[in-house]
Amino acid sequence: MAVPLVFLSFLGLAFATLWGITRFGNPTSTGASVTIEFSAACLDEATPMLVERAKQVGMPVEMKNGVMHTTLPELPDAQNTIPQLLTTPGQLILKGENFEASNDDIEEVAIELDRAGMPQTLVKFNANTRAAIKELEDTVELQPILDGVEMNAVKALEIKEEGILSIHAGEGKTADRMQRAADRAIVLAHGPLPCSVQSVVSAADPTH
Repeated sequence: MAVPLVFLSFLGLAFATLWGITRFGNPTSTGASVTIEFSAACLDEATPMLVERAKQVGMPVEMKNGVMHTTLPELPDAQNTIPQLLTTPGQLILKGENFEASNDDIEEVAIELDRAGMPQTLVKFNANTRAAIKELEDTVELQPILDGVEMNAVKALEIKEEGILSIHAGEGKTADRMQRAADRAIVLAHGPLPCSVQSVVSAADPTH
């Protein structure tokens, strides 16, 4: 799956920060050094996704036997929010009348600002799914469900032209919305996790 793109239509300090924390493969983290121990019945299968999500945030990663040694980004409450992000299931379902799509049908994920300057996560579906959506009546309602939570329903007409589902970042401060949009892009690009994953965070061993 392609690495999420970030379209800088309206470049400002907040959005530049968003780009900085979602840029792939660039260790920008300067926060606390920690050890994150993961546990799951599917740990072997989940490990590559956990590593890629951490890299997407800009965290340097050393992972062995379900234990990640890393440096957290300088974000509020990162010791809680980052492990939560890494272990988010990331299961997307889009369903409507005689139609259903899921993560398996995603081609690309992106982040963009809408016309009001608010962030949104964009999900582009693959060719087969785009073709199926085009066969739907314009007025058919499609219900996005992300990790069991129903998002705003959309009309098939809104997705038909480019095969892209826009997931708006919801309410709250602009910075919180941007973080939410970035988090959703990360988990959708590197997931879904094959089973439930738990984590325990502790300060890094200085001798490691």
